[in-house]
Amino acid sequence: MKTILSIIALIFLFQISSSQELKRRAYLGVYGTEITDSVADIYNINSGISIDSLKNTKLAKKHKLLPTDIILSINGNDVKTMHDLKHQVSLSSGGDKVNYRIIRKGKIKEITGIYPAFPYEKSETHEIIYDNFKFDSGQIRVIVDKPKKQGKLPAILFIQGYTCSSIDNVGNKHPYIQLVKGLCDKGYVVMRIEKPGIGDCSNISKCNDIGFKTETEAFLKGLQKLKSYDFVDTSQVFIWGHSLGGIVAPIIANQEKVNGVIVYGTTLKPWREYLIEMFRVQNPLLGVDYVENENNMLDYHKIIHALFIDKNKPSLIAKDTALSIIFKELMFYDGEERIWGRNYKAFIEIDDYNLTKCWSKTDANVLVFWADADIEAFSKYDHETIVDVVNRYHPSKGKFIHLKNTTHAFAKVKSMQHGIENRTWKYMTENFNKEVILKTDEWIKEVIK
Repeated sequence: MKTILSIIALIFLFQISSSQELKRRAYLGVYGTEITDSVADIYNINSGISIDSLKNTKLAKKHKLLPTDIILSINGNDVKTMHDLKHQVSLSSGGDKVNYRIIRKGKIKEITGIYPAFPYEKSETHEIIYDNFKFDSGQIRVIVDKPKKQGKLPAILFIQGYTCSSIDNVGNKHPYIQLVKGLCDKGYVVMRIEKPGIGDCSNISKCNDIGFKTETEAFLKGLQKLKSYDFVDTSQVFIWGHSLGGIVAPIIANQEKVNGVIVYGTTLKPWREYLIEMFRVQNPLLGVDYVENENNMLDYHKIIHALFIDKNKPSLIAKDTALSIIFKELMFYDGEERIWGRNYKAFIEIDDYNLTKCWSKTDANVLVFWADADIEAFSKYDHETIVDVVNRYHPSKGKFIHLKNTTHAFAKVKSMQHGIENRTWKYMTENFNKEVILKTDEWIKEVIK
């Protein structure tokens, strides 16, 4: 009997280690700020990051940094901004040695520590499974929230918006995590996928450098991974897409059968048209003078036409001095190939899809949320038309829900203007509109009954 139990234990341990075979990313866990000019003058340095506080003092004992330290370099690479700091940490895994050049108590020092591993999520109410799947020549990290129930369960693949940010252990107050945990509380297995090159992902190009089609393929593989679990009812699998995830959702639903697709804060128009409309609608709401904005619309059109129609590289567009200013201020052009923090080709590839056709081919049940205080995805027409298209080609399969006074980040507000005035992390996290969860649950139960 002891031998059998030992074998079972070994099998169990093997399964756990196998599901977590990816190395855990490195963790620094500091709150920091770029030093001021006056501080730089005092120490006769050009730049650095001052550590304000530590997120986890226990883990900080490994990397050996202390509050009030000023980080000058990591592993020989200068650290000038918080972006530099995060980038240097992202190059390592937990357990790797790290060398710092710092200022501590007024003196420059060289110290060596060990990166702690980024903490795993924990939950008293859910099982949390860290797993991965093969993608190209590497591996992609997935995190699964599973209700503590037996048998086969309905499941949801959650697809996040356009940014290249981790969704692993970002805190239970994060709007995405409130949504995921809330849906799990309702009895659904919910899977999150790190975008290629983010978090624990290994041997894959960075998210900032990949195209939209590569990102879409990763989510398709993730959907297939979700359906492979023995605790998932494959006849009750849904996709929940937010923002850009609402564009990915119908694309992969046309390639891998699902029971339903839920989208929130997305668009139906070609991406180039959405961007033009975005400039015209958003800018005045954010305080830009109407006349000034309209005077600039011709330049916006020139940039969009050059990118999407003429297929020009950003560096060529930026040679026009007038366009260069707008390009950098409104589209965050980095001087090379990135706009809005991502390779410009990712946005060009979105435009390759006929989204109306994608929705017309979607044979799944469809729920579309439109929030009337959503400044990012403001078009009621787009959301209603998605439902109209679905119902035209697949009668009675589409449903539209109008969420009143709710923002792109699921925050409950008094109005669009109130939402704009309260675009803070604190407000967003403390005013999550749980109606998103309740309406999703009600709709899914209607679909699967």
